[in-house]
This record gives sequence, structure tokens and C-alpha cells, in this order.
Amino acid sequence: MLRGSNLLRLADYNQAVILDLIRREPGRSRADLQRNSGLSSQTISNITRRLIDAEMIRESTPTDVARGRPSIPLTVNGGGAFAVGVHVDPARLTILLMDVAGEVLHQQQLRTPQAANPDAMTSLIAVSTGRLIREAGIDRDRVLGLGIAVPGPLDVRSGVVLDPPQLPRWRGVRLRSDLHDATGMPVLLDKDVIASATAELRASADSDFLFLYLGSGVGASVVTQGQVLRGVSNNIGEVGDILVDASAEDLGWGGRRGGLAAACVPEALVIQAAQAGLLALPDLSDYLAIDDACSTLCDLAAAGNESARAILDRAARRVAVGIGVLVNFLDVPRVVLGGPIWNRLSAAFLPVVEDAVRRELVVSRERFSVGGSEVGEHVAAQGAAELVMEHFLAPRASALVID
Repeated sequence: MLRGSNLLRLADYNQAVILDLIRREPGRSRADLQRNSGLSSQTISNITRRLIDAEMIRESTPTDVARGRPSIPLTVNGGGAFAVGVHVDPARLTILLMDVAGEVLHQQQLRTPQAANPDAMTSLIAVSTGRLIREAGIDRDRVLGLGIAVPGPLDVRSGVVLDPPQLPRWRGVRLRSDLHDATGMPVLLDKDVIASATAELRASADSDFLFLYLGSGVGASVVTQGQVLRGVSNNIGEVGDILVDASAEDLGWGGRRGGLAAACVPEALVIQAAQAGLLALPDLSDYLAIDDACSTLCDLAAAGNESARAILDRAARRVAVGIGVLVNFLDVPRVVLGGPIWNRLSAAFLPVVEDAVRRELVVSRERFSVGGSEVGEHVAAQGAAELVMEHFLAPRASALVID
């Protein structure tokens, strides 16, 4: 638990401590805040008054008025601040507007232009962001900034997209500064898997879990004691080459044969579906076509097609092997699966994965679970917006740099 200081020079830090406590657990009273922060009652009173005057928090109606003077609950005022979150997936571009209470007010999902160069994508994001803010009818001055989640690898400190395998035109793109120039807003850049884990942590009661990201690629992020791990270069999560089936078929694609990515990414699933005669093989350089074909495969499985169901069942069991390796190494009590394609895979995966993972564990655990994301398919975009909130409002030093 973060605790404050009563030194006047730390007033801004203390204010961030209190706001973060209220954001994480709305309904706390001033007495609750004093107990949890270690600050004096006078300091709490001063800070909460400043936050109320700034329209960042508000007083709610007490629920227990039966005895004596009731404590007044404090909650976040959603209209106090906003952030824009963007997720660039090779198939889908998601842009959303989130308030400080964590509510998504507006969102837009576009098909990622396959022929677009980074400059065109930057312009599209800038135009869409401006439109989203205008349509929401909010004061632009209350928008803290724009967070953008992209596939790695990244140089987070310089704001550069290095060389993502599924975005071949994006080598060495200075995306953070380009978007800052295009929007005039502060911009944060981070990996999609880290952003996803950040959003899940905010939405979840758990403080220790593994997040497995399933999109056009596969990645993993680790949350321990309420902190999202990043790695020394902020590029944690490259797990696609973990061997999950040494006898797996050769799919003739760029990933490792028998690896975790070959088990579950849309490209690999679509190749297997085409080999089984379930659908025509799309252009494998067109991630939109691959994503559409993956949806077709999942629809066939949901409709009872045995071949389609067998492909997804095999994928789930292979993914469970990879999760087992990670759980054995990290010793986490919970695994969360999410990302852009999770909603399509969940019906086939959820009945299989937890029991299959348990069979892989070296140390059996009674209190162990595998489940789907509480946030949903836009988890990376929400995490990107949350990273902006944390940068400006949370009482902790950020690993991210802002333009």
C-alpha cells in the first residue's frame, strides 16, 4: 500500500496517493483514506477539498445513516479527466475515449489499412482522435493525453517502433513524436501486452496473474504484487517460440514449428483450416483477410462443424502446454486470456484450458484458475488510456516517457 507524507513539499504526491486510492476503491470515506495513507486528518481534508474543487472527485450519499453521523463516501468524478487509448493491431485499429473513472465513453474500431504507410496511419489516428473528442462533447483541455499500444519490439524511451514482424513498413518509426506533432497532445507508447495487463489489473481484484494476449500475434505479461513487469528494455512478453508440441505439423509459415504462436495465432489456425478444406486460403500477407477467415473458422466450430472444432480444441490444448511452462516458471495463481481474438476463441478454449494447464503443473495448486479477460477485446486500447491516467495521476514513477 502506497503511503503519503505530511511534508508540504510533497503535496502533489500526496494528492496523487489519495486520488489513486479513490480510483482503485470508490466509496472510501475521509477516515478510510487517513487509515490507508498514513496522512493526517487535516491533510486529508485539504487534499479532498482541492480534488473536489478541481472536479476530480465528488461526495456521494451515505448508505448507512442509521447510527450517528454517517461517513461521506468519496468517488471519482468521471468528467474530471479523460484519456484516449489506441491499439494498432495488424488487422484492427481501435480508438477509444475513457474517463478517469475507467468508463469507456466512445470507441471506434477500424480495419487497419494494409497498404498504409506509418505516416498515413498517424494521420488516420490523429483525425479519428479529434473526431472522437468532438463527438463526446468534452473540453479538450481535460484530455490528459493519448496512449498508443503496438506490437513490439519497441524502444519505449525514445518512442520508436523498432521492427515489428507483422508491421513490415514500420521499422524505426518515431511514432510517439509523430503523433504528438499530429495531435498536439501528450503521447505515451507501449507494447500491446503490457497495456493489456495494465487494463486488466485496473479492472481486477487480483494483484498477481499472468496475462496471455491473443491477437494477430501472441504475447504474455506478468503482474506481481500489483505491478506490471516490463523487463530491462520494456519488451517483456515474447513467448511465441515456446515449444508446445514437438510433433506438430509443418505449416510452412514464418513461426517456429510446434511453437505457441503456431498453436493459436489466426494465421496458423487459418492455414490448418485451409488444409482441412474448411475454407480457401487467404493471402497470408493480408491480415484483414486472415482475421476474417479466422472468424469464419470460429463460426463453423460454434455451428458444430467437427473439423473446425477439432482444430480449435487442439489449439486450446497446445496453448495450455505453453501456459503450463509459464506458470511453472513464474508461480502465479491465476492466468487471464484476452486480446482481439479472445472473444472468438473463448467458447472453444474455456472448457478445455484450465484442466489441461493443471496437468502441466509441477506443483499442484488448489487455488489456481484460468479465465477470460474482464475487460474485453479492446483491452489493449483501454490499457493504453490507463497508462496515460497513471502517468499523470498515479503516485509512482513511470517507466514511460511522454512527448
